[in-house]
Amino acid sequence: MSVPGLTGARFGVTITAVQGAHWRGLGACRGLDASVFYPETDEDADVAKAVCSGCGVRRACLEFALRSREKQGVWGGCTERERRRFVRQGHSAP
Repeated sequence: MSVPGLTGARFGVTITAVQGAHWRGLGACRGLDASVFYPETDEDADVAKAVCSGCGVRRACLEFALRSREKQGVWGGCTERERRRFVRQGHSAP
């Protein structure tokens, strides 16, 4: 997937596969600048959400973030605030 204005390693930090989490190597985010997925505000998360929207491992990513209680960033197309709401309402990943 290509998102206008995104290039890999723009700030020298990229998303890479992590051993034991094979789905990460299949993510649409792989090779993109990680800062895209750590916006300063939820309103700035649109680019990250666009990358996630067509990703084949979106659900696995979101489930990982929910299980590990990730406090920051966009995971599986959801901000930390959105993930907290899922947990609070007793829902699993959408």
